[in-house]
This record gives sequence, structure tokens and C-alpha cells, in this order.
Amino acid sequence: MNPRFRPSVWSRDEVLPVLPGKKGSWIVTGSLPALAALAPDHCDVVLLDENVEDLDFERLGAFDIVGVTGMIVQRDRMFEILERLRDLPITVAAGGPYVSVSEAEFVDRCDVRFIGEAEETWPRFLTAFARGEPVQKRYEQDAKTDMETVPTPRYDLLKSGSYVVASLQFSRGCPFLCEFCDIITIFGRRPRLKSPAQMIREFDAIVKAGFRTCFLVDDNFIGNKVKAKELLRGLIDWQKVNGYPLAFSTEASINLGDDAEMLDLMRLANFRQVFVGIESPRAKSLMETRKIQNVRGDSMIDKLQRIRDSGLVIQAGFIVGFDSDDEAIFDEQFEFIQQIGIAQASVAILCPIPTTPLYGRLKMEGRLDLSDPYVSFRPKKMTREALRAGYDRLVQRLYEPDAYFSRLVDGYFGSPGFRKSRATLATLIGRKRSGVTRIAELAGAILMAARLFRALLAKRSAMSLGGAYVRHWRRNRRLCGREAIPFASFVLLCADHWHFYTISRTSSKIEIGTSRPETLRPIPANEGLYLDKTAGGRA
Repeated sequence: MNPRFRPSVWSRDEVLPVLPGKKGSWIVTGSLPALAALAPDHCDVVLLDENVEDLDFERLGAFDIVGVTGMIVQRDRMFEILERLRDLPITVAAGGPYVSVSEAEFVDRCDVRFIGEAEETWPRFLTAFARGEPVQKRYEQDAKTDMETVPTPRYDLLKSGSYVVASLQFSRGCPFLCEFCDIITIFGRRPRLKSPAQMIREFDAIVKAGFRTCFLVDDNFIGNKVKAKELLRGLIDWQKVNGYPLAFSTEASINLGDDAEMLDLMRLANFRQVFVGIESPRAKSLMETRKIQNVRGDSMIDKLQRIRDSGLVIQAGFIVGFDSDDEAIFDEQFEFIQQIGIAQASVAILCPIPTTPLYGRLKMEGRLDLSDPYVSFRPKKMTREALRAGYDRLVQRLYEPDAYFSRLVDGYFGSPGFRKSRATLATLIGRKRSGVTRIAELAGAILMAARLFRALLAKRSAMSLGGAYVRHWRRNRRLCGREAIPFASFVLLCADHWHFYTISRTSSKIEIGTSRPETLRPIPANEGLYLDKTAGGRA
């Protein structure tokens, strides 16, 4: 069972009603089909995702075991669900990222706890339970999972029509040492990877389940460049044979911009987007948090431009609240983000996650204070109030329509390499659209535009935001001519902005959680507008 997420940037709650069909969640939480695949054959498995269907607790009472997984952003809902399950005549198991970093909170809330990876412990528990043997209250693997032994996730058990994007994992672990990241403490510094043959089977399963877009949730897709390139070559062949059925996105460290071969392979494999953890324009802040990969070689701007020129849309994460940050950082972040032209830029307040080096250091310095759910430590060069207020101003400025569309259109128009790479990819894929198909696409785009306009009317934003969308559509056409962003894509980008704009106006009023995009790793409640999709560290 996957509890409901709080609203966040990457949850795209305001986008879902605009899309054709009835979508309940933007992305599949990968842990559900992965755990189902680990269940022995004698088990009857049902996957429940509260983000796409309501929970029926009366029905849950008929199961032998109910397992609950979740990240930090799902903490409160996990607690509510576990409280409701306590009175049922069932065995309740809990695991996942949040249980792994905050086990003490679950000792009295469930019957069985799973810490860390569970490829060995979950089937062992299920087998013992089925045999009527005693089961442990706590399970933790002695060794890291060999990723080449992981079975193909049971995507067939998902209500696939309720999601927009599938999620899939190639590797675990990251070779870098970012102080704030818990990936290296949970999964280790040495990336462990699935084989290309495994991945091809998973791609086949995703397509069979009805998905056409896939997010590779790796904490750093290029953590092992040799193996990543090996996978990409196999994926290119698979795409050619199958008619390019999948478009991909992923996360990678900024040194992706130093590897022309990797960028070319990703383009040929039909990768469309990449998330990069930039964090700060200040080298001192990056060195402080051990983000050394961002200060090596030439500038971050040059690296990002090479990534964009390859045809990849860049999404990026930023953090405020480092020890080197004073109140000038908010204007610096805004100017830097505008300069590099990354429309979908998510900002977080620095958060000390239990088990991370940052948490340990702040605890040793006596600067942890968990009484504030938004700023859980004492900053060095500003007050907590100043950090929170500066953060709120920053995210609101970033998602003012003119600021957002300036980044969007200028970033697109200002990169001839991007447009050329996308045109080359379109030729490579070779999809010829009939007149009927074009009419259907236009009709779908008009329907989305109408739904978006209704949403704006309901929030009394039709005049201000709707007018801005029309103005920037015209600017897009004027600047780019025949190479302008297509109407259907522009409508979806407007819906994205509507969601980001809405979230940015509530960022300090509710605890906006963040998961990556998006699936497996805990993201603290006060990481604001940064969503790590389904998994994910910040490479």
C-alpha cells in the first residue's frame, strides 16, 4: 500500500485534471510493483495506491497481511493508516525510506518493520508467515542487494490508466559525497546496477502495461558511466526494433555535460528530460556541502548549455540555507536561474535528514531543532524567519508568469543546438502523422486548453494568468516561427505553470513535501518545492 502524497511541485495535482482521461497520479511509485514481484508464487498480491483510489478499510480486514511503505512526505498519512489498521485482525508490516531512517517511530505502530532494502527479507517473511512459523518483529538485510538478481516488477498489477508516467530503476547508489543526501547512507557509494537484459525485460513489461513515458528513478543515472553507456546502446537497438515506444527522463549529475558520447547516446535512446541537482550558484556553498562535481572543470553554465544543446530539457533543484548563505542568496538564486533558462526549477530549504552527514554535523554543533517543521536547524548567517521568508519570496518570483515563460521560451529559442537535436531525433524516429492524427492531436490540445481555462476561472485567475499564457504563446510564435513550441506542448507547459504557480503561493502555509519526482527515497517535509520524483537523491 502506498499512502497519499501531499501536494508538491512534481505531483502536478493541478495538471492531472487538464489531461485527457482520468489520471489519479503523475507517476507510479516503483516500490509497489517491485515488492509484488518479490512475493512467492503462493501469495495473492493486491497493489493499493491511495493516490489513485480510496482505501476501503473494511476490505483490508479480509487480508492476512497489509504492508505499508512510504517516504518522509507521507509520514502523517502513514501514521493515520497504521492507526486505522491497528484494530483489524491482520498482520501489519511497514517499510520503505521513512521507516529506514526513523525506525523508532514505528515500533508501536506495526507488527513487523523492514529496514533498508528488502529483496531478501520480504520474501523470507512471507514464506515464514505462510508456513505458520514465527516471524520477526524487525527485518534488515545483512548485505546490499545484488541488483542483477532483482525480478521484473509486476507492472501488470497496476491500474496503469490512472498514471501518466511509469517508473523504473536501473541502479542504486551514488559515487559522490553530498553532505545533505541520504542516498549514500542507505544505498552506498558504489552504484549497483541491473543488467541490460533485465532492463529490456522491464521495458517490455512497461510497454505491455500501456505506458509510453518512463522515468528512470536512479539517484544518478551516470554513476557508472561505462554500464550506463552499455545500457543505452542496448536501449537504442530495442527502440529501433520496437518503433520507439517509450520516451525517457532521468536524473544525473552535472558532469553529464562533460560527456559528449553519453549525451549522444541518450538522445538516440529517446531521452527527453534530465533532472540535475545544481543547488547553488555559490562555489563556497557547493564546497561546504561537498558538491565537488559542480565546481570541477568549466562553469556550470557551460555544462548545462551542452546538456541542453544535446536536445535534453533540463529540470533542476536548488537549496537555500547553507552555512555560507546570507540573505543575498535569494536574489542570487533568482538571477542565476533566470540566466540559465531552466523553467522547471525547484527550490528547497536545506534539511538535515537522519543518517546523513549533515544531520550528524548539525547535531554535534547543537544546531538541530526539530520543533519547526519548515526550518529544522539554526542557520549561521540569517535567522530562521529570514530563511523561510526569503525562500517564500524566491519561489513566488520564480513562478510569476513572465519569469517562468522567459526561462521557458528564451531557453528554447536561445539554444539552436536544442532545436536541431530535437529535429534530428524526430527524423530518426520517423513517425509520420496522418491528417486524421493531426486533427485528433489538435482537438486534444483544444480540450486541454478548455479544461485549463475552466480551472483558472474557478480560482479567479483567468484574466491574469490566461492573458499571460496568450501573450507568451504569441511571443513564442514570433521568436521561433516555424520552430515554435507546438500548441499542444505549450498548453501542457501552461498547465505545468498553473500547478507550480499554485504551489508557490502555498509553500509557507503547508508542509509541501517533495518525492523525486516521484519515487524510494525519503524527502523531508520542509524541502519545499523540491520533489525527487519517485526515488532519488540529488546528483
